[in-house]
Amino acid sequence: MTPEQQASLESVREEWIGHGLAVGPADRDAAEAGVKDVYLGAGRRPPERVIWLGSPMAGSIGADIRAGRLQAVSRRAWRTLPEHTADALVDQVPEDSPETDLIMLEPLPHGRRRDPRLRIPLDRLGREVGAAIETGLGRAVGQAVDQAAATWQEARRFPEEWALPRLGAFPRRILPQLARLDLLERLGAGAPDRHGRGLLQVARSAGEWWPMRDSVILTERPVELHRDAQGRLHHPTAPAVRYPDGWRLWAWHGVAMPRELIEEDVPVSRVVSLRNSEQRRCAVERLAGRSGWHRIVAEAGWPQVGREVPDPGNPGQTLTLWCVERLYDDHLHLLLMTNGTVERDGTRREFGELVPGSIHDPIQAAAWQIGLTPAQYHQSTRRT
Repeated sequence: MTPEQQASLESVREEWIGHGLAVGPADRDAAEAGVKDVYLGAGRRPPERVIWLGSPMAGSIGADIRAGRLQAVSRRAWRTLPEHTADALVDQVPEDSPETDLIMLEPLPHGRRRDPRLRIPLDRLGREVGAAIETGLGRAVGQAVDQAAATWQEARRFPEEWALPRLGAFPRRILPQLARLDLLERLGAGAPDRHGRGLLQVARSAGEWWPMRDSVILTERPVELHRDAQGRLHHPTAPAVRYPDGWRLWAWHGVAMPRELIEEDVPVSRVVSLRNSEQRRCAVERLAGRSGWHRIVAEAGWPQVGREVPDPGNPGQTLTLWCVERLYDDHLHLLLMTNGTVERDGTRREFGELVPGSIHDPIQAAAWQIGLTPAQYHQSTRRT
């Protein structure tokens, strides 16, 4: 690519990552105008009803209601919304004339001829936009919606409703395709048709949406979104994302977490017994950051490997090794060390590092995690 084309690619990438992680009120007028272009560009008449809801979860439930599946919406899904939001949702979304199809959303129709020299940068653009949005928000939202969906038990209870297609599934994210469409236009390699222009406008103006035969459900964007330095959904003490209708998600460095594991001081015994290994690991790391690793290993009952030994690289401190296979579902050991530098309050911070389970000597473990042999570590003076 020329320098000018490369600059356009970088600009488009940042813009569409920004759209996918946008916070704040939707531009409803612009979004509704975009919806009209989407329908007309697809050869369909615009929807009779435009329904605005406050979160992707509410939108998913609303789509199921429009599909005639109100009775099949799981109790778990309803419980994720505040009571007043759930009550208002039933009033906002009419059940009459159930709809059983979605309008096809195709930003880049198959068969459109493009300059083959742009294939690699277009593919790269799509991957980078998709990865950033999925990491920062999309994956957690999609999993939360899908996990709260109607279950097979409810399908057996309501066979007629289950026979209808499910519209409330988390919609396929098309922002990577829209970013590619935008880049093609900026490079003068292809102008979007009316359908494509409408998709671009909706994506720039609103959150997730469900276009159906006679109605469309649009949703608001988050009012709060918190991420860590790597762009992962994260907040150490509060919801990582919050929507205007009160729907919230909690996350620890990209891993979705139950509310109590973030906002409450959960006992170690409860944390180490969590069935989800990712949540278990994150919850333990969070507790260790607040209460120290020695409290964790003492209350968790993990077996010690070898004995406590003086730390030759950190005079006056000790090293211990613990088997944490039950925590990580892998053959790993945890090396506990003490910071060589005194904190402002006079204490020394303790920290843990994972080492291979094949290491059974604390000094060998300390040497391994900084790339030395045990003999070299014995001769070192360590300050962390």
